[in-house]
Amino acid sequence: MRLNGLTVDVEDWVQSVFDTSASLADQFRGNTHRVLEAFARRGARGTFFVLGLVAKKAPELVRDIHAAGHEVQCHGYEHCPVHTMTARQFREDLLASKGLLEDIIGGPIVAYRAPAFSISVHNLWAFDVLAECGFTCDSSVYPVRAPRYGIVGAPRFPHRVRTPHGNSLLEFPVATYRCIGRALPLGGGGYFRLFPYSMMRKAVSQLNGEGHPATIYLHPYEYNPAELAQLAQRIPGRLKLQQTLGRQRVRERVDHLLSGFHFGPLQEVIASLSEIATYDYSLIGRPGRLRAVAPEFAK
Repeated sequence: MRLNGLTVDVEDWVQSVFDTSASLADQFRGNTHRVLEAFARRGARGTFFVLGLVAKKAPELVRDIHAAGHEVQCHGYEHCPVHTMTARQFREDLLASKGLLEDIIGGPIVAYRAPAFSISVHNLWAFDVLAECGFTCDSSVYPVRAPRYGIVGAPRFPHRVRTPHGNSLLEFPVATYRCIGRALPLGGGGYFRLFPYSMMRKAVSQLNGEGHPATIYLHPYEYNPAELAQLAQRIPGRLKLQQTLGRQRVRERVDHLLSGFHFGPLQEVIASLSEIATYDYSLIGRPGRLRAVAPEFAK
């Protein structure tokens, strides 16, 4: 059975979604432990992309994630979208969070996921900065057309990125479902909450049927349907509805996926791959030009 990537973006809803200047609310601790407990019941392990602010405020939580057998990786320091930073600011953000996490777990941090999947055709320089900072793996590409993110035409399966400056990174795009010539975003988040579960199942099955692993993601706050009602901040009704709708179904849906498919941490998914194609991202945006430039055997 094909091994798929199970990933969690460990952040605080208030600071990452509602007000990036706010301090972290305390709910992120309990929410993350809900995920850890749910995964433990299923015997599931995954990759937890941890925000630097979370690690600074709750280093014991990072140690709990690591002690439970999960892979700890980097989600940036302050949940700033990459496109809002210069290359120098991005480098500082990466090194601050990477160093903090490495000190806590006593091991290397080699994988990154951009806040809000904010690496696009407009800031491909970010891949070079990642490589220069010692990262070898990334999971920031959503190969779809969306208002705030997405790289249309990027491969839907794990591949190696040849960066504009000649560096190399292994990329794990978020799972999509190919339908009527388009890639539908079904890998997690609001899509997972609001679309029928059958579509998520089809997305994983389709990728596996094509011989590729699927990578899904979730946030700990999605395991707490009552969270927004518990916050001290006044949340506009429309935003509260949008961000709460479907949360009560997330735990059950993830359980169904874990029962029907094989999931694990990204580093184990990498070890399961027999061949990885390389794509030259300098050709992104040129119709018909992005194609594999060379196969690379992973093992």
